Amino acid sequence: MPSCFVIMPITTPESHMNIYLEDREHFNHVLDHLFIPSIKNAGFEPIPPIAKGSELIHAEIIRNLEEADFVLCDMSIMNPNVFFELGIRTALNKPICIVRDDKTAEVPFDMSIINNHTYDSSLSAWDLNREIDALTEHLSISQEKYPDSNALWSYFSMTMSAEPTAESTSVEEKLDFLNTQIQALRGQLNDRFHSELMRGNRGEQNVIDSADSSSKCNSQYFSYSVEY
Repeated sequence: MPSCFVIMPITTPESHMNIYLEDREHFNHVLDHLFIPSIKNAGFEPIPPIAKGSELIHAEIIRNLEEADFVLCDMSIMNPNVFFELGIRTALNKPICIVRDDKTAEVPFDMSIINNHTYDSSLSAWDLNREIDALTEHLSISQEKYPDSNALWSYFSMTMSAEPTAESTSVEEKLDFLNTQIQALRGQLNDRFHSELMRGNRGEQNVIDSADSSSKCNSQYFSYSVEY
């Protein structure tokens, strides 16, 4: 069975909480109740997004972008990681299906140039089956129209695609990647700490302790990797 990798927002950011009824797990509900059933109905094996460490661009995500037969891209709330992953998939000239929810009125480029679909973000019980059918049809049409290529390539008449390197990764590159992940983790912990402060949460000290502990652990691991 062909595979379909999903790229989408993982959690609801603070800036959009009021739009999605204060539901931080809104996009997980979209994945479970709309995307997964639709992908299966269209004849694909779904590969869900990687939730753990979602602010990092993992090697596994890149591998899925390269190897999946199809990709479902949700541009809702214009998440920067999603756009980054969309760019990689497009550079590889591999098929993709683009969607967005009804809360996302504008996107940075003209969506009319490619086949796209807008879904109802409410996931209401009386409309959900209809939404699944509509998305299933969109997935099938997108796959039939562009089974081996990316729709943006046809529109812009591009001819040169990116090719993944066959060379093994050097030790220096691996260390650079580890360092990038550590810095990103520290940034996440800082963001979490400031978010707790903004909400007036009394557990600030726990967040600080967690950040210090994680930083020490990551630093020790990084030092070990360098010595090795």
